Amino acid sequence: MRYADGCKPHDRSGSCAIIVLCVEKECFIANVGDSRAIMSADHGKKLFLLSRDHRPNEEYEQNRIHANGGQVYQT
Repeated sequence: MRYADGCKPHDRSGSCAIIVLCVEKECFIANVGDSRAIMSADHGKKLFLLSRDHRPNEEYEQNRIHANGGQVYQT
């Protein structure tokens, strides 16, 4: 198929976001998609990983997706 401008349309699937909510001395982190968050402290001497990758090719993530009624596919 040829497009008027010669380009294929962009793939618009997927989501990506990280949200951090800090309430007094507690922080709550929500991670969706291919996002990563870190936090540093002590003038950069300490590093805290606030998220982990959500990779659908990992067994744990595939099981979670399927358990919630989703599907994993590649195009």
